[in-house]
Amino acid sequence: MKLIINGDDFGLTRGVSEGIIKCMKNGILTDTSAMTNMPFFEEAINIAKSKGINEMGIHLNITCGKPVLPQSEVSSICDGNGNFYRKPELIPSNIKLSELEKELRAQIEKFKKTNMKINHIDSHHHFYSFNDDVFKLVINLAKELNVPMRCPINEKRHVVEENNVLCPDFFDSTFYEGNISVDYLISRLENLKGMYNVIELMAHPSNACEELKKISSYNVMREAELEVLTSEKIKEYIKNNNIQLISYSNL
Repeated sequence: MKLIINGDDFGLTRGVSEGIIKCMKNGILTDTSAMTNMPFFEEAINIAKSKGINEMGIHLNITCGKPVLPQSEVSSICDGNGNFYRKPELIPSNIKLSELEKELRAQIEKFKKTNMKINHIDSHHHFYSFNDDVFKLVINLAKELNVPMRCPINEKRHVVEENNVLCPDFFDSTFYEGNISVDYLISRLENLKGMYNVIELMAHPSNACEELKKISSYNVMREAELEVLTSEKIKEYIKNNNIQLISYSNL
């Protein structure tokens, strides 16, 4: 079994970014994806480069912070204060797809300017899985970039494949909230072994971070994720159970 373990939200805060790097260098995290619209993004990229990381995914985002573009250009995807709506279900149904596309392309262009290689596309809060038109838009962006993408809804994986875009065989998001323990992760991987060739496991590790507590309700549990992903027990399990850790660039 090949396993991608992706640390979402790179660039969200210093604590998140440094925690992700720690798990990549000292744990079993194999990949990450960056939020280009967050204030810490550029500094996070510089830290990653200084640690020898030269590629990662882009974490497309329309549910946290402010857009890369001026609010006047993408007003249909922002609230009255110029912020993104905090959850996909709060996004109005009458958003302009053209404005959404402009913003996503702006996020991609901002990423490209860092000279960090984009190795896949995924998203914050899985926003592109809730609407077929948005899903197709992101598939087309992945095709343009010639990179794989995450498919958050496994039943829609065939749509990605039919468009000649690579994605893992199975996406697992259960390592979250109440399931943050070494024993849970081992049991989950045991259940998945032999069922799929390539699995992506989503993770959200972080160092302790006061800034994170101001902007995300999922905060302290990220520290627990970091402990699991860097534990000797989980590293030994991976080593002894014929699990090959890979990144999106290996697809």
